[in-house]
Amino acid sequence: MNRSKVTIHMYTSIDGKIDGPHSSSISGSYYSDELFRISNADANGRKTIQMYAAQGTPDLSKYSDENIEYEDWIPSIKSDTWSISFDRTGVCGWEKNYFKYNGHKMRAVEIVTEKAEKKYLSFLQSMQIPYIVGGKEEFDFQSVLVKLKKYFNIDNLAVCGGSIINGAFLRAHLVDEISLVVSPHVNGDSSEKSVFDTFGEYIDDTFEFDTLKKLDDGGIHMIYKKVNNIKGTF
Repeated sequence: MNRSKVTIHMYTSIDGKIDGPHSSSISGSYYSDELFRISNADANGRKTIQMYAAQGTPDLSKYSDENIEYEDWIPSIKSDTWSISFDRTGVCGWEKNYFKYNGHKMRAVEIVTEKAEKKYLSFLQSMQIPYIVGGKEEFDFQSVLVKLKKYFNIDNLAVCGGSIINGAFLRAHLVDEISLVVSPHVNGDSSEKSVFDTFGEYIDDTFEFDTLKKLDDGGIHMIYKKVNNIKGTF
């Protein structure tokens, strides 16, 4: 496979909610540790990154779009771990070029489209944040995965939410594995998001049970692997 494998890795309540007060210190810590056993790269959608890692608002008037083209910008950077942001229109307000998580200093990488302002790309360059231009208006996920493997040696990309970016990979038939750490609690809030949001689209992909591990707090870790892995694989 000449692209990064995709593992959806999520922490949920028993009723499949990904947000809310259902966290347990044991299963929550296990989830975070397991992320780095799965992958050297944690991928998130724009809302999740803005919530946890890039909360600022860059003043783009300070930046020039001169000599900026809609093409990948990959400076010579080395890192043991990467934080991959799917930021279609280029709005994440990075104040530093890394995200500290669970003892790891994860270097930021932005995935944008041509909907992002060129001044935002200039801002990323000033921050030494590599970026991939992943499409004109929407992401070409397959192409992005090929580039992530090529540029950053990411063999397995852990996609960790939110539900919209998870659903986008599912709609593209590019999810190879699903890793769910389930807290021993029920959320019950119907307004909270579940693992996947495909905006009502039915996805006819089948996954088979692979492993199950019981955690010390009564939570579990389940892994499912894709069966009909024909679409999206090359």
